[in-house]
Amino acid sequence: MATRSLYVRTDFYSCGKHGCILGTTDLSDHIAITECIKSLREADVPVLDYDSLQTCVLTNFERTFVDDDNEAEQYLLSGDALIYLDGESGCVRIAVRKYETRSVTEPPTEGIVKGPREGFVESIKTNLSLLERKLRTPDLCIERLKVGRRTMTDVAVVSLRGIADPAVAEEIKRKLSGIDIDGVIDSQYLQTYLEPRPYSVFNQSGSCEKPDIVAAKLLEGRVAIFCDGTPIVITLPFVFFEDVQSSEDYYERSTYASLIRITRIISLVIGLLLPGIFVALEIFHFSVLPLQLLLTVINATKGVPFPPLAEILFVMFLFEIIREAGVRMPQAMGLAMSIVGALVLGETAVKAGMIGSPAVMIVALSSICTYTVPNAAGSSTVLRLIFTVAGGLLGLYGILVGVMGALIYVLSLDSYGSPYLSPFAPHITSDGQDGLLKSPVCNTFRRPQSIPNVNGTRQGRQ
Repeated sequence: MATRSLYVRTDFYSCGKHGCILGTTDLSDHIAITECIKSLREADVPVLDYDSLQTCVLTNFERTFVDDDNEAEQYLLSGDALIYLDGESGCVRIAVRKYETRSVTEPPTEGIVKGPREGFVESIKTNLSLLERKLRTPDLCIERLKVGRRTMTDVAVVSLRGIADPAVAEEIKRKLSGIDIDGVIDSQYLQTYLEPRPYSVFNQSGSCEKPDIVAAKLLEGRVAIFCDGTPIVITLPFVFFEDVQSSEDYYERSTYASLIRITRIISLVIGLLLPGIFVALEIFHFSVLPLQLLLTVINATKGVPFPPLAEILFVMFLFEIIREAGVRMPQAMGLAMSIVGALVLGETAVKAGMIGSPAVMIVALSSICTYTVPNAAGSSTVLRLIFTVAGGLLGLYGILVGVMGALIYVLSLDSYGSPYLSPFAPHITSDGQDGLLKSPVCNTFRRPQSIPNVNGTRQGRQ
């Protein structure tokens, strides 16, 4: 076994046999190791071997017999302790890991008004326990792997036996087992290996920080991938309308949830197309604008030294700088930076004649609309830029071609057997109960047919 300066060795003598315990300085619970040594020294068994050690002496500890040196080393590097006895091959692993972890709180990225507020943390053991409390069934299948040559990161593939399609889980495990990388620090490292098209601008895997969301997706037939060291859980297969949905939709009245989903879709369309349409109308199609609106735009942009396309791109770039600075700066300064950047800098630029007030309003409105679907904010920002350039160069025809190209592309996407735009393309009537509109839970009898599963009955007779 490799040597390491942070290993701690303690020798003991029990029942006429010498032995030692190996632990780590920073990752092991030394109080538990001391209790283990005390139990060993006070043991009273006729013959001290690994069998009696596990059945009679270490009854208060989680323990496992290990006969492989590489496996024993990985247990030790993870914070467990190893007990060796003279004249015996192998060792006994006792679970004495002790990590400093963050407490379970509401995740900052998925705040809600109603519903559970607990979120995942950086410990995979804690995260799995939160999920197991939601799904108290023996059909919860958890398969563990280690990914990364140096980090040996714990990864768990979770599915529900009898609901999820076993072929999907096997394909995910095959891809994870084939990863040959020196280290995995976050679950985002795994996404590029699991997504069918890693260079695509569109999300092809779900990510969430709440156990109730993961439990609901598992009940629909999806597979969840947990990664130690991160609160983000990946879910597959994935469809576009998962980003439009929110966990709070299931804790509100169905009519209100449907209205909110429609609002999100309309906001997303406005956020993507509004800057491009504004530029196209201002450059190529100004004759379709009402006379009063046209005069207002002309008066507001009079004296601006930049053409409309350059003006909109400059304002978009300015807003991205302000957003990035607000996120990266310390929290106390981030709010002040946002206020100063958005109000003072924007107003000053308008008064100085560098940009027009309509451009600021259009970009601000589109940015706000984009973040009504926060999980798709990254791809929405890229698409908004593409549609804006298309509108500035080719007018409304350019935007139309861009939208058609984007639709054709997403129609070709498929995530582990789930069409990306289902349940609308292809149209699946039963899945429409939890699509853009939401039916009450009491009327949702079937699982989504767009998600591969082996049991389509959600309630009623199985």
